[in-house]
Amino acid sequence: MKLINILENKNIIGIVAALCCVAATGIGFGLSLPLLSILMKNMGYSSSVIGLNTAMPALAAMLLSPLFVKYLEKYGLKFFIFFCVVVSILSFFSFYFTQVLLFWFLLRFIFGACLDAIFVASETWIAELSNDQIRGRIMGIFSSCLSIGYFTGAGILTITGSQGLLPFIVGSIFLALVLVPLFIAKNKIPNITTEEKTPLIPIILSTPIAMFAAVVYGYLETSAFNLLPIFGEKNGLTERVSVSLLISVGLGQACLQYFIGAVADKYGALKSLFVCVLLGILGAIGIKLFILQPIVLYAILFFWGACISGFYTLALIIVGNKYQGSSLAGGNSAIVAMFGLGSLIGPPIVGVSMLYSDTNGFFLAILFPVAVYGVELSRVMLKGERVS
Repeated sequence: MKLINILENKNIIGIVAALCCVAATGIGFGLSLPLLSILMKNMGYSSSVIGLNTAMPALAAMLLSPLFVKYLEKYGLKFFIFFCVVVSILSFFSFYFTQVLLFWFLLRFIFGACLDAIFVASETWIAELSNDQIRGRIMGIFSSCLSIGYFTGAGILTITGSQGLLPFIVGSIFLALVLVPLFIAKNKIPNITTEEKTPLIPIILSTPIAMFAAVVYGYLETSAFNLLPIFGEKNGLTERVSVSLLISVGLGQACLQYFIGAVADKYGALKSLFVCVLLGILGAIGIKLFILQPIVLYAILFFWGACISGFYTLALIIVGNKYQGSSLAGGNSAIVAMFGLGSLIGPPIVGVSMLYSDTNGFFLAILFPVAVYGVELSRVMLKGERVS
């Protein structure tokens, strides 16, 4: 049965509007990440300081996720997203008007928190309108929209350049576009307000396989986009080829999430996660073996990139099948928090591993979390435990 026939007509507009929200936010994030790093480099800050500043959104996701749930429950999706968009635009513009390092850390924390919050709200919006029959495919499209937004934002920066006010104006315009679907679909936004409180710890403990998947996703994606080009250069690739490896990772993330979701709809999330584990292990081995054969490596990274995002997509599916309403918002906030945890621990572990071995450090460090997750997933599947 076609996807469009399964969706209720009243939900189509709401889901499309939420997808537009996350795509526009992804563009803002994809533009700001390299822009702010380049500006800090031009201001004379070291790579370690830039790296710490880049970690602020992940730290915000970990620390503020309980507040995301609290204010979603109190004010609802529409007002919550509207407030976060306004604050994100103000904080983004503020980078241009100050060069004080302490303010940049504070602004990066606030800006990252706002975009993290919009993602949580958008995930909740889409998951609430999706039914179990097509949730996998819808969340796959969600992940693809996010990935496409990231790369579109980075592409826009190549046009605007990093100097002057123009990139900040363009980025703010795309963030403001998040408000358009809010008003177009104002009657298609689910009401999740409640007087009840949704604690995150019980949600995390009740869906450990989904939360672990979000940690693996944060670990692998952040490590790949920060350190894969460095690994390529250390093993003999040119700078241009090393950077181009990320394009293959991103294309895999953008193109294959719908199919991962479709497999989850038909065969279940656990079996889909097992496929991602296999691709993650084989991909890590392939990166090690074919690092000096770029054409083969591009193909390997395409599927490995799909596997990386697949962990996040499937975590959203598991939580979406298990929870509704404010509890669903809590589940999505918990996933973002676990993603933040993975993003914080991944690059330092991979970086230290590469210090000990240029040839094997990266390979072993990206293989380790997938292998550990595979052991736990196999245990859950063999015992027949329910995850949703």
